[in-house]
Amino acid sequence: METWVEREEVFSGPIFKVYTGQARLDDGQTARRDMVAHRGGVGVVAIHDDRVMLVRQFRLAGGADFEEIPAGLREPGEEPAACAARELAEELGYAAGRLIPLASYRTSPGFTDEVTAIFLALDLAPAEATPDWDERLHPVELPLAELDDALAAGRFEDGKTLVGLYAALAWLERQGR
Repeated sequence: METWVEREEVFSGPIFKVYTGQARLDDGQTARRDMVAHRGGVGVVAIHDDRVMLVRQFRLAGGADFEEIPAGLREPGEEPAACAARELAEELGYAAGRLIPLASYRTSPGFTDEVTAIFLALDLAPAEATPDWDERLHPVELPLAELDDALAAGRFEDGKTLVGLYAALAWLERQGR
């Protein structure tokens, strides 16, 4: 187990903070550690009329357009399910009749404490889409019957999207769909 001996905040932004410092190792030695503190987020696999509802958007860090499940950051104190419902409405203009927790995972525990919760949204009804002012989202519909082939072909590169789509397929299979 490791514990911080000293830790200094070297960056604070609207999405994350960065810390650097020394951690004590289990044998008493110390080692430098850098950590990104992140408030966490959600991803939503939305299925409507046997179609997976995705968004395509340009990601500056990736330098390309990515097809992703709707997703977003949790507000301070916001429950993951409430965040999932909010993001689904904001990004795709749907409300979920059923919101099913599928998975929760740590994106990269070697340097960040970020946790992403994944939900499956079913029985969708129209709602007002209100994307954030700086989001340039383009809805994409993928027939559920084509999802396996799209995954096998490497169509998706985004981690939360991969985790979410595979978890949704496993859930659907358990339901006999």
